[in-house]
Amino acid sequence: MNKLDVAVLGLGRMGGTHVGAAKASPLVRTIYGYEPDPAQAELCGRELDIQTTSDLDSIMNNPEIKLVYIASINGVHAEQTEKALRAGKAVLCEKPMGESLAEAYRMIAVEKETDGFLQIGFELHYSKIYMQAKEWIEHGLIGVPVNCQCRYYASEFHGKNTWRSNSKGTLIGEKLSHYLDLQRWFIGSDVEDVFSMCAPSVVSYFNHPDNHQISLRFKNGAISNLNFVMYAGESDHTDPLLEMLDKQSDDGHFLQYHIFGTKGAIETDVFRRRIRRRTFTDGPQHLMNQIVETITFPKSEDQIWFHNTHGQNIRIAELVALGLSPENPALDSYETMKVGFAAEISDREKRIVKMSEMDL
Repeated sequence: MNKLDVAVLGLGRMGGTHVGAAKASPLVRTIYGYEPDPAQAELCGRELDIQTTSDLDSIMNNPEIKLVYIASINGVHAEQTEKALRAGKAVLCEKPMGESLAEAYRMIAVEKETDGFLQIGFELHYSKIYMQAKEWIEHGLIGVPVNCQCRYYASEFHGKNTWRSNSKGTLIGEKLSHYLDLQRWFIGSDVEDVFSMCAPSVVSYFNHPDNHQISLRFKNGAISNLNFVMYAGESDHTDPLLEMLDKQSDDGHFLQYHIFGTKGAIETDVFRRRIRRRTFTDGPQHLMNQIVETITFPKSEDQIWFHNTHGQNIRIAELVALGLSPENPALDSYETMKVGFAAEISDREKRIVKMSEMDL
């Protein structure tokens, strides 16, 4: 298997994560980095110990670079993806797929035109807690999924005066698309209707709505709901022995899924570090509920269990080196983006949006 030269576009926090995964891959030979500002490119190169440039064309014109990880700001995702695909590179692009549905569609069109490799960074497909849930669903252990509920309460985690807190749009594409994507994955049916609403914002310096309640109805009759708030702030615990998830849980943070099927249910709980499966049976007087399987994981495995960007990126390098196709087709990710944009319309116009309205 030939080793790859790869490039990471955008060397902020997420870009650093991509560089770390590339360094860990046995299939990556040389790593190049790109930042548009020369001084910033030089600084990131020293900090990350990689070759860097502020000349994007030098990346695109280098025939040895076979794979590009795009971790740039949202506004250039579509443009950089198109350039990389037309230059013959495989692409892993962070979500969102652009700042408009037209930009997302453009990425799909160029992928098809070039017959290129394009995968979007939905790393929760590679996170063990959600992979386990999907495995139980596929094995029929909860029957047919009919209702999927996600409760996600967090603090405002981008900070004041950052490009994320000041940018256009909403958090739906930037962050919540992960959790809408999982609902689509678990239910396994196309979305038919979307209804979304927001309460007044609490975080004054954040440029977007800091809460969303998004409901989906699927063509097979199933429903789902994502209940998100970003104003469950963190208290200033000074005990150095207090573990991060314990601290956040004590502050009222949650990240849970409840997936209900016709024969049972699955509960994933990041803050309890566990996933449980229940079965439902008819009892003599009422429905009976029994926990039949519980899996827990240690703190040391947090990232591979609930946000495995590192493992995703290593796997992408392997797929490209082996000449294989993307495991999560970009067209499927585009369907998640359509749901997100439909939710934004529903927020603004205070109405149910049919997915048929989102066809370009």
